[in-house]
Amino acid sequence: MPRYFFDIDNHKHAPDEDGTDLPDDENARVQAVIFAGDYLSDHPEIVRHGACFRVAVRDDQGSVLLAVDVTITEPGADTGLPPV
Repeated sequence: MPRYFFDIDNHKHAPDEDGTDLPDDENARVQAVIFAGDYLSDHPEIVRHGACFRVAVRDDQGSVLLAVDVTITEPGADTGLPPV
């Protein structure tokens, strides 16, 4: 079974040294989304306006397969996006 590593980036890099065995890349994608949600639920203070929180998924060869990025944009910020 392939091993996947879930690295956290939020102003500093925290690599996953242990990894998790999962059946395939699709399961790793789902677990990355769940992990990001759980981590933010436990640490909501870490994402501030303009900052990005990232969970990057690496395979056992060290290649990044995907990343889940969360960015907070506060009302009135100059983002070029329409207001929410």
